Amino acid sequence: MVQYHPHRGSPSGCTRCRRRHVIIKDSIANSGLYTCISDGVSRALTYLHAVTESGFQEVSQKTVGPDVVALHQEYRTEPVDGRLYENHTSHIDVQFVLAGEETIRVTDVHNLSAATDHNSEDDVTFYELATGTDVRLSAGDFVILFPHDAHIPKLESGPPAAVRKVVVKIAAPTEAL
Repeated sequence: MVQYHPHRGSPSGCTRCRRRHVIIKDSIANSGLYTCISDGVSRALTYLHAVTESGFQEVSQKTVGPDVVALHQEYRTEPVDGRLYENHTSHIDVQFVLAGEETIRVTDVHNLSAATDHNSEDDVTFYELATGTDVRLSAGDFVILFPHDAHIPKLESGPPAAVRKVVVKIAAPTEAL
């Protein structure tokens, strides 16, 4: 599930070895391992490393740097029934659980059937529910989702639970699109 290699490349893959990046899930304590992916990912992980629960405030949008925006969220997890995958073609998501626990279901967008047209204003397309890989995030865990990673966030890992999460959206370089 976790892939790491030290070559700097575009979010769609490494420009040196031509390997495609896959979802990355790790603890924020290990975030320094992934700063080489891109400047935007480095800024996002540096920001997330500094976020604390005592200083957390739900905000709709906070600028972290050029082409990097953070969204602070509080919610309760939900069952998968009736949910749709979402995909962002112009952004990389770094999702960090500050408190609580949730599951994110992930699959390659090419395995799915679109349920909606692409909304370019919000950079989102929704896809029909299908099988995928469930990634459990506990407090202190983050996941990096690339443009080809369709995902269903906010899923229950057990009984519905309160979650505090920060989602950082990073503009993906055009070669990744």
